[in-house]
Amino acid sequence: MKRYLKLYWEFFKNCLVREMEFRAHFIFSNLVSLSWALLFILTFILIYQHVDTVNGWARPQVLLLLAVYFLADRIFDTFFEINFANFVSLVNSGELDLVLTKPASGQFIVSLRYLSLSFLVSVIAMLALIVYLIKTYFWPVSMINLLVFIFLIVIGITISYALWFMTLLPVFWWGRVENINHLFRSFHQLARIPLDLTGPILRPLLTYLLPLMFIATVPVKSITGAISWPLAFFGLFAAALLLWLSGRAWRFALRHYTSASS
Repeated sequence: MKRYLKLYWEFFKNCLVREMEFRAHFIFSNLVSLSWALLFILTFILIYQHVDTVNGWARPQVLLLLAVYFLADRIFDTFFEINFANFVSLVNSGELDLVLTKPASGQFIVSLRYLSLSFLVSVIAMLALIVYLIKTYFWPVSMINLLVFIFLIVIGITISYALWFMTLLPVFWWGRVENINHLFRSFHQLARIPLDLTGPILRPLLTYLLPLMFIATVPVKSITGAISWPLAFFGLFAAALLLWLSGRAWRFALRHYTSASS
């Protein structure tokens, strides 16, 4: 673990230097990323000017859900998105050959080699918004509920990573599928909808089969005290299982990898 932390620190320093070489782009990208999130949240604020609740979800709960969703989404974009966007090129250009010769996990390198600081302002803004909403509308909150809330956000990001990573692996068989990294994004956006609004068919699917509700809905329920402990433990199990499956799927895909130099 210590070796990988040191390796990632080197990745971080390298990417920071790269970002600072283009400061105007860094500032503009952060502003655009933040604007998209705030405009989407503003849409729901306007909707709740005319209604008090939607299927039991009041405005503070929905705003907290959106803040959690965009926090998780921007954290994911910071650490993983740029690597996933480069995945097809990495495989088809033969650059993966070089990755596989490194004395470190190939999955670790292809997932975390680069990071984008273009979402840093959004991450900070969403954290501030979450703190404000909790203190204004939900306080007091027990320390246990706060810890569970943070833990469930980590679980949601882990689930997102594992599912998203596995959707990239068919490139080992299909070759140049340039937009495959966008495949999971469409499903991922379902997480910004409260679970109770998804209906009787989607609800169990998004909780147990494709557990995207752990990204935002379930953490918010932990703050309001509406979460059941079995559901929280299921989230932990699902995250661990999917992370393990992503590793198994990666190793299986590598057995079908034909080097560009061969």
